[in-house]
Amino acid sequence: MKVLTVISLSVLIFYQCVMALSNPPKREFRAAWIASVANIDWPSGAGQSPAKQKNDLIAMLDELQEAGLNAVLLQIRPECDALYNSNYEPWSYWLTGRQGRAPDPYYDPLQFAIEEAHKRGMELHAWFNPFRAEKTIGAYSLASNHVVVQHPDWILSFTETDSKLRILNPGIPAVRQHITNVIMDVVNRYDVDGVHFDDYFYPYPPNQISNTNKDYQTFLTYKHGDASDNNINDWRRENINLLMKMVHDSIQAVKPWVKFGVSPFGIYKNGVPYGIVGMDAYSVIYCDPLAWLDDGSVDYLTPQLYWKIGGSQDFSKLLTWWADQTYSRGRHLYPGHIFGSSFSVNELPNQLGLVRNNGKALGDIYFSAKHFGYNTLDFANKVKNDYYRFPALVPQMDWKDLTPPEPPVAFYFTQAEADEPFRFQWQAPIASGIDSVIRFAVYRFEQQPSGQTPPTESSYIYKIVGGQEFFPAYRGENYPEVFFALTAIDRNGNESALGPVLRITPPDMPLLAFPENGNTFMPDTIVLNWTVSPGASSFYLEISADSAFGEVDYVADGIKDDSLTITSLLGQTTYFWRVAAQNPAGQSDFSTIYHFTTAFPLPPLLASPADGESEVPLDTVLSWYKNDVATSYRIQLSQASTFVQELMTLDTVVTDTFLVVHNLEPFTRKWYYWRVKAFNEFGQSDWSETFMFRTVTSTYLADLFEGPVDFELKQNYPNPFNPTTSIEYVLPQAEKVTLNIYNVLGQKVITLVDAEQPAGTHRVIFNGQGLAAGVYIYRLQAGSFVQNRKMILIK
Repeated sequence: MKVLTVISLSVLIFYQCVMALSNPPKREFRAAWIASVANIDWPSGAGQSPAKQKNDLIAMLDELQEAGLNAVLLQIRPECDALYNSNYEPWSYWLTGRQGRAPDPYYDPLQFAIEEAHKRGMELHAWFNPFRAEKTIGAYSLASNHVVVQHPDWILSFTETDSKLRILNPGIPAVRQHITNVIMDVVNRYDVDGVHFDDYFYPYPPNQISNTNKDYQTFLTYKHGDASDNNINDWRRENINLLMKMVHDSIQAVKPWVKFGVSPFGIYKNGVPYGIVGMDAYSVIYCDPLAWLDDGSVDYLTPQLYWKIGGSQDFSKLLTWWADQTYSRGRHLYPGHIFGSSFSVNELPNQLGLVRNNGKALGDIYFSAKHFGYNTLDFANKVKNDYYRFPALVPQMDWKDLTPPEPPVAFYFTQAEADEPFRFQWQAPIASGIDSVIRFAVYRFEQQPSGQTPPTESSYIYKIVGGQEFFPAYRGENYPEVFFALTAIDRNGNESALGPVLRITPPDMPLLAFPENGNTFMPDTIVLNWTVSPGASSFYLEISADSAFGEVDYVADGIKDDSLTITSLLGQTTYFWRVAAQNPAGQSDFSTIYHFTTAFPLPPLLASPADGESEVPLDTVLSWYKNDVATSYRIQLSQASTFVQELMTLDTVVTDTFLVVHNLEPFTRKWYYWRVKAFNEFGQSDWSETFMFRTVTSTYLADLFEGPVDFELKQNYPNPFNPTTSIEYVLPQAEKVTLNIYNVLGQKVITLVDAEQPAGTHRVIFNGQGLAAGVYIYRLQAGSFVQNRKMILIK
């Protein structure tokens, strides 16, 4: 029996592996929500600069595209506000840090997001929260044109709970018209691919409206005139139904290709399907997704199935039920997933597998986008390397349009300029209306394709792009030749026949151009340049301090230029470099190897105080070893290891290899941190390593009150030193004092002190610059007291 169990388990594991590595479908909706409310995803903080917002969004879209996603749902209206230039509502607090304030310098985030998504061949659906007006009452000041200020009569307030929520009253016709106007303002002025609602209709508990009579007067005033008038719950659901139909019909009248989707709460009714238990959409937040499907008010549903497989909110049961409802009514289902904190690393892949095997569901949407950058639950790696390893076209909506566009024309693998790498370029077919071409699918073949029918397997798709050119990448294998063709894709995902076919062979080897071989005066910013060899679409570069490249110090892959600027090399080091050309058919041999030597300094080596040293005097010397090519040094001393400006004790430049520091603070709980970098005419080194030290715990106040009781010559600090050190001695009474320095032969080098001095503690700085490294003796004579000590000068 044990043997049978083991065999069965092995078969199951093998089956799962085979299924996991099977080809992904050619058509699949793969999306993530990008939430702006509370800065969940983007922007990552309120009031950030437009430059940071743009860079962060580009990085997020790159992460999502790399993971294989083909659409994003961007939240542009979280609280009756706008992350775009609205004609109706104020700029969002979550964007600029003050509601009603435009980005400065100005840009339109929605327009920017659309352009960046479309460049990557991704759809962008504008996500609206239809009714939420204030997530938390009083959290920030409202703009004068916010709907709460302009139309307080439209508002339902829930102040009895900690959430302190305000929403637009769905029962008022003017409210539904206002929401429709807001949405159509976006649809008319922006090239969005879809309009998306989340599940905030009537409020969730604890603000559940059925526990109040807040909308009863609205019910009496705005009955619809049908049989549902006698039931306030049915009336509430009908309010939502009316909005859904208004929005759908308005979009259809203007831009019928724009998709309209909603993500309702994941449980339709408690007990539906059998065995499902929990709060539901129908009786708590008063939305009826089946009614929207029945009257064709939505193009897709994304129920938020935020539970595990199994249990009383079983993902599998809910998926099957929702898939049956949407499929039987001719609409799409893209179930919503969440990166649950209690999920195992296998939960989301298992859910994705169930969706694919269902046959009636056509994709997935994930909450939320940031988790792909975080690689939460290792999911981004899994989809990038397995489930989404090939690009996918979005599913077609056959109730919109199924007429394919004409194929692209004039397909080239060429250079824009003579010294630029090769790229794919083409021209779009002439089209208009819903057939307008918006994307292109580039296919790769190892043999010349016969006919013009696009492959049905996703593995042939090389890339999906939104423009009419791109640099193809080398994929790690060499072929004598490969073939490329492309298709045009319209706004409904309809695909043309294959256009012209291109044959690509591996590129020739590049020739290195600059710096000239053997250059010994390279600065800290180095520009490497080479020739563009025929057929090269990108380049691979290696730099090593080893002429055999046994260890490589710097690698750059996929360079889309004939030059590269490097700023991360070490000074005073000889480097060897080489370049190979790449294109989709393969990689050339490496170029001839050139070498150069950097002339800027190496990072200094710190001497004293030593790292971790304690009881350092409050007047001390920071010293480091001389760098033969350095002409100056920058020193930073801080009470924070991050060297933030507000905790910086000093930041200065000197030409010596030491710096005398006075009046440091006695040690309490804070350490001092210090570092140095070197400069010369060719540039600057990196920072040295950071040393830390702590000072003495008192300021010798006891000496001021009690006075010293014995003569004492203390050990110099630091020791060894280069080139300065501090010598301290104690006098219990006023005396004639001499302090001399001698070499090991007994020859006097210098007299540091020759004077009458009062009782107390005295400190003298000795500078050994110009002296040879070695052992020196310092001698204190005070009256009849004489004492000698050794010190070591290092260089």
